[in-house]
Amino acid sequence: MLLFTPVETENLRMKNRLVRSATAESMATKEGFVTDEMVELYKKLAEGGAGTVITGYMFVSEEGRASYKMTGISEDRHVDGLKKLVSTVKKADRSVVFVAQLAHAGRQTFISPVAPSAVKDPFTGIEPREMTGEDIERVIDDFVNAALRAEKAGFDAVQLHAAHGYLLSEFISPHTNRRKDEYGRERAKILLDIFEGIRGKSRIPVMIKMNACDFVPGGLEVGEAVRIAKLLDDIGFEAIEVSGGMYESIYHQRYNVVSQKVGKSGEAYFRDYAFRIKEAVNIPVMVVGGVRSLDVAESLLEKVEFVSMSRPLIRDPFLPRKMMAGEADRSDCKSCNLCLTAIFEGKPLGCYSKN
Repeated sequence: MLLFTPVETENLRMKNRLVRSATAESMATKEGFVTDEMVELYKKLAEGGAGTVITGYMFVSEEGRASYKMTGISEDRHVDGLKKLVSTVKKADRSVVFVAQLAHAGRQTFISPVAPSAVKDPFTGIEPREMTGEDIERVIDDFVNAALRAEKAGFDAVQLHAAHGYLLSEFISPHTNRRKDEYGRERAKILLDIFEGIRGKSRIPVMIKMNACDFVPGGLEVGEAVRIAKLLDDIGFEAIEVSGGMYESIYHQRYNVVSQKVGKSGEAYFRDYAFRIKEAVNIPVMVVGGVRSLDVAESLLEKVEFVSMSRPLIRDPFLPRKMMAGEADRSDCKSCNLCLTAIFEGKPLGCYSKN
């Protein structure tokens, strides 16, 4: 099985090609500190057999908080808890590549919504404050400093969250970025500036999760996403995970684009977008979106290097190990999305399915 063969990126060696895709845990304290409940979650994921495990999004500044119980990496005082988290994962399986996802909510929050442009979000009903040049410089520094904290905590890499309508996603989208300055003329500039800021102080590998399509009128389309991906490849990003959609997409698609019902959409619903990007770049690409079965995962690996899963590993974190042992060839996750409903209600991440 190709899925369970080793693979290398520029700076990392993964024991297999299966990635646990980032998913909010809703398990931190109100200050963003790691809890024992969260440590246990990642211990099971490490023991479960995935070669790469990416954390749920962590806020790089208090302003960038997306939700209550979101994990923090915005201050030095968060590092001790993150060290404990990394230590537990490495004790469970030293070969696991453990990645910290860094995020800023942008306009998709009720806390302190800001955005590249003051475009109202119909999902929240909020019109965000348009960021000044000083705001942008501060956010870049916040991401850089968060990456340094991740390195201090022992993470193997970081992943910038530039998908699903959060701040970095808003910058690369023509729908939410209508600026006339340098950050509007080249909407990927903030990503390049963050990367260069990190690289000026650290060698920690930097991955990215980015939209290939926003699924909103006037939003990011795959052709533009391919152009941006080439820039990220050229500057030295480690890998690209390809996703799509934002909160607002539901008003134009009438369904949750990010977490589709696989029974209706089919598995690997972002595959064609990922394939388009992979055709244009040399760095590894990860396909995410409704992958449930071993045969589909194997077919994806004919064109990309990695397959990402989220909901199947919420259902059963030991699914990869069972697949390797021949005990399972697919997840029994039904895409009911009660796991995601729970975290939006402030409940801890877990499978709440009645099946």
